[in-house]
Amino acid sequence: MSDERGSIGIGAMIVFIALILVAAIASTIIIRTVEDLSAKSSGIIDDRMNSKISIESIQIFLYTPCWPSSSVTEDGCNPWGHHELIMFFTVDGDHDLNPSEVYYTVSCEETRTVIFPYRSDSFDGTGKGQDSRPSINEGYRTTPFNEGYAVYADNYLDNDARATLLEPGVDYAIMLALYDNKNNFGIDNEGCRISLDYDINLVIYVEGGMETYALLSCGSTIRGEMCY
Repeated sequence: MSDERGSIGIGAMIVFIALILVAAIASTIIIRTVEDLSAKSSGIIDDRMNSKISIESIQIFLYTPCWPSSSVTEDGCNPWGHHELIMFFTVDGDHDLNPSEVYYTVSCEETRTVIFPYRSDSFDGTGKGQDSRPSINEGYRTTPFNEGYAVYADNYLDNDARATLLEPGVDYAIMLALYDNKNNFGIDNEGCRISLDYDINLVIYVEGGMETYALLSCGSTIRGEMCY
């Protein structure tokens, strides 16, 4: 009887030790998985912290101060119109960015605004402005660029130019829709006219990343005039 009890006791001990070993192995695997995920997450966060929009150039794309004509003067017209810049840029860092994670804000010393002289929008076309007379006449009315999306720089007015992901080292372009009387109508977000009387402050934000600051100064209102 004693030998039988001893055998049962040893068997139970072996099973108990085996359970401990299995638990230890499982715990090691779980801890290692958590550590790997944490390291990967930290790496992504570190990459995002170093992400930044690098401005290549900014120039006047459209200056039509009369609504809704293509006139370049305010004589005898409704002084609203379209004031648009085009910005060529790249992404600095090692992390791809979604256009919805990047924003720009313009502010100025505009004295003719009805609400406030600033405007903010993302790079994913959420704040589309209204169609202009030139966009209709020149045939780019429905292009992603005219609708406020970030696009590939080499074919920015094409219908298939939209960039769904912003990758480091690739050349992109986006319209900076400074002002028109339909931009975010009803929201305190009026914007800045292109003017020779004051500079425009531009700030570009990357969610979880770095900010880019630029002071825009246009020497004329002619299309293609460099403002930065």
